[in-house]
This record gives sequence, C-alpha cells and structure tokens, in this order.
Amino acid sequence: MNTKKNSAIAICLTAILALSPAVSFAQAATTYSGETVALRANALGISLALSDTGALPSSGGNLSTSVASVNVLGLASADALKSTASGSGTSSQSQSSVANLSLLGGWLLPMS
Repeated sequence: MNTKKNSAIAICLTAILALSPAVSFAQAATTYSGETVALRANALGISLALSDTGALPSSGGNLSTSVASVNVLGLASADALKSTASGSGTSSQSQSSVANLSLLGGWLLPMS
C-alpha cells in the first residue's frame, strides 16, 4: 500500500510541476563600475586629476580621455596621458598610461 501511495504522490507532484506556469528565474541585471585617472596628485593644497574618465555608467560602455601635455606650476609635468575604462559582458577593465612624468621641476621618471 505504501508503494501505491508513494507512487500516487509522485505522480501528483509531477503533474503539478508539469502543468503549473513556468517559474521565471529573473536574471539579476549586470552592472558595471570603474574609473581610471592617468595622474592624480595632492600637494601644497593643490589637488588634480588628469586624464580622468569619470565613473563608468552602471550600464557599461566605453570611456576614453587623453591629454597631450601638462605642466602644473612647475611642480609636475607629464606627456601623453591616456585613460580608458570599459564594461561589457561579465567584466570591467580600465587602463591608464603616461609617457613622461617630471616631479618638482626635474625628477624625470620615464614611464612605459
């Protein structure tokens, strides 16, 4: 009797699952984040952020910015600053580069 009862319960459960509306498993919306700055400095009460892409929209996309050359009061200078940020698929990426950086009027730091 138990076998018939178990079989009947199994058949009923199978029928309920098969005939019930499909349960939709909503996917969580993918959101992206990221920001990149080629040169960020704070000194002597001066704050600067150069070649700043700003925040990547939560919907993703591509942001890119570049600065050919900059000199800040003889304290810092840099050439060829470039920043990119992107978000698509399952990831976000960001990258920045600076060709030459000179601090305090003469400390040249070649960047690669």
